[in-house]
Amino acid sequence: MLDPYYIRDSLSLESKLLVPVLQVYENIGSTNDVLMEKNCVYPNGHTCFAEHQINGRGLANNKWIAVENNICFSVAWNFTKEIKNLYMLNYYIAIKLVKSLLAYGYNNINVKWPNDLIYNGSKFGGILIDTRYKKNSETYLVVGIGINLMLSEADKKNIDQKSTDLFSINKNLSVSRNKIAGVLLESLVESLSNFKNCDYKELSEYWNNIDYNYDKLKTIIVGNKKIETTLKGINEFGQLCCSHNKRLHLYNINEVKIIKDEFIRN
Repeated sequence: MLDPYYIRDSLSLESKLLVPVLQVYENIGSTNDVLMEKNCVYPNGHTCFAEHQINGRGLANNKWIAVENNICFSVAWNFTKEIKNLYMLNYYIAIKLVKSLLAYGYNNINVKWPNDLIYNGSKFGGILIDTRYKKNSETYLVVGIGINLMLSEADKKNIDQKSTDLFSINKNLSVSRNKIAGVLLESLVESLSNFKNCDYKELSEYWNNIDYNYDKLKTIIVGNKKIETTLKGINEFGQLCCSHNKRLHLYNINEVKIIKDEFIRN
């Protein structure tokens, strides 16, 4: 079981100061939804873990299937000044999580646009950011993280895409669930605290180096049109770069969708 005291004690002193409240629910609909509802009470650093998440969400309201052995949690944050290119936060957090897991011994991890953590082509984690803009230029947001620790055969049958878990990435590591929870939480609060100083060009270069789909041929949807394209990562403005018709096309995150495992056949 997750222990809020152990998780918080495993954080660095700086991160502890950024997490004033840490809750663990046994059963909950969605950790993101709980913190979106409480935004006026704990606007910064309020953290919510769940043993079992019933109505977890992914991007575009896709359902996040919470496996039996997982870590899912959310952190609330409030930016007091307007931040340009806030959607870059998604990439920033993903990179920070990858770096932390690599340092812990989980090697050969990649990212996949826009918010997936990947190992050997299979997804083991994801990020969801819910945002609420206020009249005084403040931005309140909640970042949710979901990570598979160990998939059962039943879990694999319930998930409609190639999936894996941290245990499969490194079977020689024996790490407690609470310790991994602390590592992930530390990565997230550091990301939220430091994002305002982010170098977007450096961020895009790092993302492209670990992008699983970089230089791969994929099918995308733009408007109602399907296009076969070669993915070229993201640029410093967070746009998806796609090469087709002998030129590079740039798409904002809300303009394009990559179709999972589909290719156009002539």
